[in-house]
Amino acid sequence: MNELEWFLGEWRGSGRFHPGPFGPGKPIDMTVVTTSEERGRWLMLRTEEAATAENPEPLTARYLWGADPAAGDFTADWFDSNGGHAVQRSGGWDGDTLVFLGTIAVGGRTAPLRDTFTRTGPDSYHHIGETNLGDGWIPIDEETFTRAPATR
Repeated sequence: MNELEWFLGEWRGSGRFHPGPFGPGKPIDMTVVTTSEERGRWLMLRTEEAATAENPEPLTARYLWGADPAAGDFTADWFDSNGGHAVQRSGGWDGDTLVFLGTIAVGGRTAPLRDTFTRTGPDSYHHIGETNLGDGWIPIDEETFTRAPATR
């Protein structure tokens, strides 16, 4: 789990949902708070979009990241306020890139899902979520995050 501890803390990000199979496009203004849970065996990522005129029904989600020592990889399970959920796996960091691959289920549909996190600095990263509906990977959402200053 040490490899994933880089994500601990509060992050602020902006980006957009791309128009596509999961709905129309919209801007995203989001906060992600990552905490260590269950004696450091899990990371909980709580995401919350801000409500705006362009995003009147903001998405919230919970991600639970862990390790599967027998398989030698990381696990990611998540659930969102639209009723969506996903199960993914990752082999860990490759340089500054971390990729989780798996399946998303939302609105009665199931599809492959890839989430890519790229460190762009000591306190920033880029995320892109993509799906493949048979014609190659297409973007779902994309954001750039910066670590919020620590508060006492």
